[in-house]
Formats: sequence, structure tokens, C-alpha cells
Amino acid sequence: MKIATLGPIGTFSHEAAIKYSGNTSILLQTTIWNVFNCVKQGKAEKGIAPLENSVSGTVGLTLDALMDFNLKICAEIIIPVRHNLAANDGKIKKIYSNLQAFAQCEKFIRAHLGDVEVIPTESNAKSAEKLAMSKGKGYGAIVPMMAIKKYNLKCVARDIQDSRFNVTRFVVLDKKSHARTGKDRTSIAIYPHKDKAGLLYGLIGEFANRGINLTKIESRPSKGKLGDYIFFIDLQGHESDLDVKNAFKSISKSFFLKVLGSYPRAY
Repeated sequence: MKIATLGPIGTFSHEAAIKYSGNTSILLQTTIWNVFNCVKQGKAEKGIAPLENSVSGTVGLTLDALMDFNLKICAEIIIPVRHNLAANDGKIKKIYSNLQAFAQCEKFIRAHLGDVEVIPTESNAKSAEKLAMSKGKGYGAIVPMMAIKKYNLKCVARDIQDSRFNVTRFVVLDKKSHARTGKDRTSIAIYPHKDKAGLLYGLIGEFANRGINLTKIESRPSKGKLGDYIFFIDLQGHESDLDVKNAFKSISKSFFLKVLGSYPRAY
């Protein structure tokens, strides 16, 4: 089985792919869009993309791709995020870091390195690669342990993330949802046909009246006019459950509804 995910080697996405599939063939991509496209075109049976981080929040590019592609979430993977500080010789004056990783470690960095210069990179693995290729002294990087081992870097501080509860939720993409297990989560996207007072209140009531627990709800701009939003919702249950089906049927009278997938809950 081939699985597409974000590269290069050493990213948390790569780690998630290994956790999910073991030693299967992993196709490393440069963008989230490419991960989705690999599955769409049949180059990979499944794709893995980051959906949300417990500190930094939702990954907007993944939500956009879930709307743009006709793929389904078939599983979720939880990866603990452990950031480390690697460095070459000398006092650290500049650090390579993915901006999201830096935001998750900023308290530590400011406390120990002050106003160090941050050189942005596109991924944690790229930060490690940049440090390995850097010439001269005084360079550091915020990197996962997998990347430290790959590039044989010197680790000067471990677990520097500001929150010990830092985890990232990844979703596995397929052309169909997972079969019902009895311990499922369903993700949907909805957009109102017409805005009116009490619309969201009524929406939540459709689930509450059927005893369906909503575990997440958030809005994202529709990329149309200002003030237009798409709502992304996670709920407990499977799209084939009778109560869920009835809720969807009722909601569809007032909302465009897209089922993004039903899959076993990982937490």
C-alpha cells in the first residue's frame, strides 16, 4: 500500500505515516494539496494530513482541501509533539524554525535565548537540514528527534515545547469512509442556504434533540463575501447511524452539507 504525506523525511507527518502504516511505501509530498491529489489520481491508496494542533489550532489548508477534493476521512492519528533544540558550536544567535513550531516553543526560546533571530523554514525537517548545512558557529534549530537522528545533529535541549499536552491530530484520507465500528466520529462541513436569526441555534438543536454529541464546531471564511462562513463540525456517531442520518436530512433543508468522513475515534 502506498501512502502520501508531507515530507521531507523527519516531519511529524512522516512520523504519523509510519505509525499508521509501518514499513509501507510512503510518498513524501511538498504540499497538503499534493497529498490529496495523489489519492485522487490513484498514485496513493491513502493520504495523511495534519488537521489540528492542540496549541496552534486547526490547519486551514487541510480544511480547504477537504472542501475542494471528493475524499473522505477514514481514520485519525494522534501524534505527541516533542520539539528539541539542536545547535552547532558557539552561542546560538540564529535559529531555523518552522513558524508554527516556534510559536509552540516561544516561551522557552525567549527565556533561554532572548531576542534570537528566527530564520523561517517550510518544515521542521527542513530546519534540521538547514542546520546540518550551515557554516560557521552560532546556529540552532527547533526540530523533532527523528530529524536530529537523521542529520546527526547535536541536541542541546529536549522537550522545549511550552505545553506538555502538545499533540497534533492527523487525518487519513481515502475515497470512502470507514465502516461503522460503534465508536465513531463523523466530520461535516455546512454552509447556510440563507442567513437568518437563530440559524446556528436551530442547527445545534437538531443534534441535541437526538442525543448526538458535538465534539468540535468552528467557522472558516467561505472565500466569498465578507461575513460568509463555512462551519466545520465533528460529532460522535457514524453517518450510517439512524439518528445521524435523520439529523443530516433535517439540516439539509437549511444548509448545504458535505460529509467529510466517518471513522473510528482515536480519543
